[in-house]
This record gives sequence, structure tokens and C-alpha cells, in this order.
Amino acid sequence: MSDTTALSQRPWFGALLYLIFGVAWIGGSDHLLGIVVTDAELYSQYQTYKGWLYVAFTAALAWLLLWQRSNAEMQSLRSRQLFKQTFELANVGIAHVSLQGRWLKTNERLQQLLGYTQYELQGMTFAQITHPDDLDKDVSQLAQLETGVRREYSMEKRYRHKDGHYIWCRLGVRMVDAPVFGKPFYISIIEDIHELKVIETELRASNLKFQALLDSDAAISIQGYEADGTTIYWNRASERIYGYSAQEAKGQNLLDLIIPESMADEVKTAIQQMLATGKPIPSAELQLKRKDGRFISVFSSHALVRLPDKPPQMYCIDIDLTEQKKHEQQVAYLAHYDALTNLPNRASFVQQLTQAIERAALRSYLIAVIMLDIDHFKNINDSYGHSIGDELLQQITQHLTEALQPMDYLARLGGDEYAVLLEDIEQAEDAVRLADQLLHCINRVWTLSNGIEVKISASAGISLYPLHEINAEALLQGADAALYKAKSEGRNSSAYYSDDLTQSARERLRLESRLRTAILEQQLVLYYQPQVDIASGQIIGAEALIRWLDPEDGLISPERFIPVAESSGLIHEIGVWVIEQSCRQGVLWHQQGLHGLSIAINVSPLQFQRCALTQQITDTLLSTGFPADLLELELTESALMTQQADVLTMLRQLKQLGVRLAIDDFGTGYSSLAYLKLFPLDVLKIDKSFIDQLPNHQQDAEICRAIVSLAHTLGFKVLAEGVEHQGQRDFLTAIGCDCFQGYLFAPPLTADDFFHLALQHKA
Repeated sequence: MSDTTALSQRPWFGALLYLIFGVAWIGGSDHLLGIVVTDAELYSQYQTYKGWLYVAFTAALAWLLLWQRSNAEMQSLRSRQLFKQTFELANVGIAHVSLQGRWLKTNERLQQLLGYTQYELQGMTFAQITHPDDLDKDVSQLAQLETGVRREYSMEKRYRHKDGHYIWCRLGVRMVDAPVFGKPFYISIIEDIHELKVIETELRASNLKFQALLDSDAAISIQGYEADGTTIYWNRASERIYGYSAQEAKGQNLLDLIIPESMADEVKTAIQQMLATGKPIPSAELQLKRKDGRFISVFSSHALVRLPDKPPQMYCIDIDLTEQKKHEQQVAYLAHYDALTNLPNRASFVQQLTQAIERAALRSYLIAVIMLDIDHFKNINDSYGHSIGDELLQQITQHLTEALQPMDYLARLGGDEYAVLLEDIEQAEDAVRLADQLLHCINRVWTLSNGIEVKISASAGISLYPLHEINAEALLQGADAALYKAKSEGRNSSAYYSDDLTQSARERLRLESRLRTAILEQQLVLYYQPQVDIASGQIIGAEALIRWLDPEDGLISPERFIPVAESSGLIHEIGVWVIEQSCRQGVLWHQQGLHGLSIAINVSPLQFQRCALTQQITDTLLSTGFPADLLELELTESALMTQQADVLTMLRQLKQLGVRLAIDDFGTGYSSLAYLKLFPLDVLKIDKSFIDQLPNHQQDAEICRAIVSLAHTLGFKVLAEGVEHQGQRDFLTAIGCDCFQGYLFAPPLTADDFFHLALQHKA
């Protein structure tokens, strides 16, 4: 501390010095002057000089003191201005806070940051606007300042803005424990880091998402390596794919870890080239090594990462191809084998047959193709479900395999159809002998896992090389034609291929093509055969009968094209058209004065098995306005006897609509009386085969009498089909038959002809 500063700070001390100096100067100078100067006049003159000297000295001293004070005040002013500028213009918040936590003084930046005025802040403590999660840490740090454990502290915390949201800040606090004036207080430096914190949070979240993404996909391995091949990153998929944990893998060299020895030199060269050029190694499918020594197929891609001031790093992205390889193998297997039976499929059979033909051509021997088909297999699926049908096929496959020789080639062509290839047979009879043996193998009672027992049979068709055909597809076509012949002749038998059968098969294909054209060009028409009350002779309804009016062949009988329609699936489209056309015609007749005439429509078993039939009937009745109680659906016994639960449900739905139900050709099908009583039927139609020889054939007469009695007992009406002469009608009248149709009254007629006839015989 300088003397002048000491004087300015202790004025009493300066006054004392001045007093001592003055007394010493006056007393000492007078005494000294008295000794030196004896002349009184000269002494007086020197006294005057001494006085002026004292005045000059004291004036200089006063100037010096005043100059020092002025300079000190100027420096103090500058310091205060500098502090004020620093405090107010700082880009961070600055505050003086009391030991009790109350804001004493705050700068403008802090006020802007927190949204409060200085007056508002002075009325609260820092704790009131501190996030609750940060308060305990802040208070504990302050306690350490108060106890002298530490001189300062810093932390990141959140302050509540005046509008309610929180702001991340970096806080630095130092305690002023010995101020020049006033009590101890804290100096707080508060820096806004909210945006940085948001970015940091987003980066952390992004990093977590990225890390989760890297670790979530169990099929994508990601590894990181230094330039020398040392492992630095190993995600979870890498652990699964290669068998090493991340702890085991990190620090090991790539070449020792997953690269097979045979690839080591190639991989070294590739890595060096990538490091030299900066271009990644081309992606490729590789066979890499697992921890257990097995090899795994991966599709490997690579990337080179260069970070500032760090050596380059290499990252590998390997996609596990194990499932894809399995899928490819499965696809390859399914391309040649049947998934249910594990037998070769049609494609494999054709390939094997082609090769067999080539061998047979060189050595001039016979080969045979036997095609097997399970009789009525569809009934098994419909009655018991496809799972039972599949189990039965598996059992049949096992027995057929056991019945064949190792050199025989068995394949499943699809559905319930099998094919057998016999090479180098001595004579044609060898093929039929084996076919009969296989049919005998199938013709038995099969017991399934749920205890169900089913009795089945099969049919077989045989074609021979080179007697019948000379290429694989033709031999298969020939065997299929022969199989069709065996089925048409009663099933449970075998048949050889012939030219006639081939011609017949080709004719069926041509007929199917023409039928499709006929549907598009509206060549199908409906004829109507009157149904007559047998007692009064009045027309009570009509049966709608479909005909095909071909431009070239004229009328084609339904007996010819309906089987083709059923086998090709066209029967569903035709059935819908018949129902709609019949209902529209019924409405037209009603408008023309024919009231109360019912229309009977034959429903194919295939059409009836479709769940959509009820909805089709409902939609048609709504769109046409035809009364439901005048629509009669004629069903065959075979349609009713399959899937009884579903059939019963559908029949009840149709009855709820008001539709009448009839059994067509009764007595020619299953004729199960136990099931018959369950169905909500209205009419039984006696088949024409029982009517033809009435009244002279006793057995037919008794059958008809029994049918009428049974039907009336169950509450059904009875209609006889195919009545052609008066004797038949008289007999039917006598046994109580309700109505009939047939040529005795009228053949099937066009809609116009039926209308005119019905006007004459209307009930």
C-alpha cells in the first residue's frame, strides 16, 4: 500500500503528521535561524523567507494530496463503470445471491434468460425456480461452500422460466465471504445451454436408436476393425451368427476370428487395397467361420470410415443367409417333390420318364406308365376334412412304396393322383399285373389316427412306350385317358390306353372351350317342362331345363355338356345364370297373368357345396322380386349325403328364406332314410327309371308305392318324372302320387310355348 493511499484511507494519521511536521518546522527553524543569524533585521527577513517556504511546501503537499485523491476517485469510477459494464453487458447471467438463497442483484442477461424483472427476482429465492430434480444437488453444493469444504462449484441444472417451461443452464457459484462492505454472498454465473442440451439429448436418443437398431436385427451382423484387423465393434447379431460374445471378439484379429485359412491371403490383400484406395471391397456372398468351426453363408458388404486425426477403420455388414439358403433348398425341393408325401412331383416324373424313354429307345425295350386315382376321394375330404384326407394319402403312399420294387418310380401328380414308371418290362401284361396289385393294395379299410375307418378303392390307367406314345407328355395323357375310361366303366379297375380314348379326351377339351364361348355369347337357353297336379290335370309349376343352342350343332343335350361344366368349374357360373333367368321368367309370367306357378331348378352338387349359394338365392330374389315360396331347388341325394352338418345348416337357411326344397331322382343315390328325416324337404321326385315299366313291373310298382307312403308319412309331396303314357299316370294316381311331369302331358317347351299351354291348363 503506498503512503498516499494510507493517508487517504487514514486522514487522522495525515493530520497528526502535518501537526508534528509544522511544530518541528516552526520550532526547529526558529532555533536554527537564531543561532545562524544574529542581525535582527536580517533575522526578520529570513523569517519572512522561511514563512514563504513553508507556505510553498504546504501548498505542494496539498496539491499532491488532492491529485492523489482525484486520481484514486477516477480509478474507482473507472472500476465501477468496468464492473457495471461487465455485470450488465456480459453474455451470461450474473447474480449476487444471499446466503439464504435470495436474489440480491441480477444482470439484464439473466433477467432475459429467466423472463423475470430484477424486482420480481429479488422477491424470490433460487430454489423457487429450480427444477425439483436438480434442487437437492444444488443445495448440497452450497452447503459445502458454507462449511469451507470447497471454494466454488459448477453444475448443469434447470431453471423454470416465467412462462412455465424449464431451461437448461450451466451454473458456476463462488462464495464472497469477506466483502469490503456488507455481508457474505454468492456470485452465480449462469450460462444458457438449453439448445446444446436439446441437441445432446437428441444425439443421445439418436445414438440409442441407432444402437438398438444395430442390436435388434438378429440377421444383420455389424463388426468394426482397426486398419490392422483388430476388432473394435461387435453387435448382438454378430454374437448369434458367429458364436463369439462381444467380449471374446473385441481385441482379436479379423483373420483369426471368422476368416477361413483358405481365404486369409485374399482377405489381407483386399483390406490393403481398400486402405490404399479408400474404395470398399465389393459386396459378395462368403462362407465364413463360426466359433464352433462350422461355416455360415453371409452376404458381406464393407465400408471404410476415416475420422479426423485417427487411423482409418473398417466396418463389415454381414447378412445371415441361413434362412434364405434353407428357403432356396425348400423351393428347390418343392420344385421336384411333393411336400405332403415326399414323393417326386409331376415335373420330376416327366423328367424321369423322358430319360427312361431315351434309354428305352437305345435298348429297344418296353416301359409303362400307370396312373392311379382314388375313387370318390373328394367325399373323404368333404365328410371328414382335408387333414383326414392328407393322413389317408400319407398312409396310401407308404403302402404303395412298400408294394413296389426299388427300381420302380412312384410320384404324386397332385390331389389323389399317383403315377408309376416301370422300365424294361418284358410284356404288356406285366403292367396290368402290377396295376391290379396296387389297386388291391388300396382297396381295403383304412384306420386313421382319430379312429375313423374308411373303405376306399382306386382306378388305374396304363399307357406303354412305344406301343401307344413316344414322348413323356403323350404317355401321361394316354394313361390319363385310360384312367378316365376305367372310372367310367365302374371304377376299381384298370384300363389300357387306346386311340379312341385319346380322341374322346381331346373332344372334351374342345367342348369345354366351346362351352366357355357359349356362355359369353349367350347361347344357353332355358326350356320349361310343365309339372301337373295328377288329380286335376292343372299345371302347377315348371321345371327349368337348360339347353345349349349351338350355331353349328343346334341343341346340345345337357347330358353332354353338364359333366364338362362340372369338371371345369363352369357349373357355378351356369348355375347362377339359370337361377336368375328362371326367376325373371317367373316374374314375367306373373305379370302376364300366370299367378302361383312354381319354378323348379336343378342345383349341381358342386354348386350346392358352395357356401355362397344361400347369398346368391337371396340376392336374386331381391333383385328380381320373385316370391321365395314359388322357387323350388332340386338337389341330388349325393349332394345331401356329404358334409351333413353343413348341408343341414344351408337347407335351414334356404327354408328360412321361404324356398322349397326337393330331392331329385329319389331312390337312385344313397337313399339313407336316417338322414332323410333330418332334412327340411318339401318334395320327393321319383326317378324316371322306376316309372318306365309301370304298372307292369312289380318291383318298380312296390318301390313307387313305398316312396309315396314314406314321403306322405314325412310330410313331403311326391312328383313322378318321365310319365309317358296313361297307364303310368293311372297307377300313380291310384297310389296317391301328388303330381307328375313327362311327355304324356308335354315335353320341355320354350318360355312362350309354355305360357300359351299354361293359360289353357292353369290351376
